[in-house]
Amino acid sequence: MLKTSLVIFVVVLHLASGWPTGAPSKACEAMLPKHGSNRPQPAHSSPYSFVQSAESYRPGDQVIVYVQAPTGTPFKGMMVQAYDPRTNNTIGEFLEGVGLKKIPECASMSHSDNRDKKSATLVWVAPQDSGNVRFRGTIVQQFNTFYHGLSATVQKA
Repeated sequence: MLKTSLVIFVVVLHLASGWPTGAPSKACEAMLPKHGSNRPQPAHSSPYSFVQSAESYRPGDQVIVYVQAPTGTPFKGMMVQAYDPRTNNTIGEFLEGVGLKKIPECASMSHSDNRDKKSATLVWVAPQDSGNVRFRGTIVQQFNTFYHGLSATVQKA
């Protein structure tokens, strides 16, 4: 009985903590956390937003993407990806940052811890051979509340 209880406790503890060190590369495709039966909230109801530092870019430029909580609602985690809206292929790369974890397999950035955050600053480096870029993401407010489909677009100059 004690052994069964211990196993159940460990499984529940793992599920409750989610990915405390950031999203794994297997999250690249769907960009959704595996939080039990919980489903994403629609992006239009999100208290979070993406704001980019530029409306356009040239190859090699650095574009800053701010993940913000304008209402002050903290978030635990996030995954942001840069992609070409024509091809849906991921493009460019994000630079390392404080509290951030690169996922190089899919031009993405994630959190590196599950502490509350009010914002995150991501630096994306534009590739040499791409058109417009769109940033898409998922923000985890709590284990059972997360928003999927947030986006921002930057035009190629």
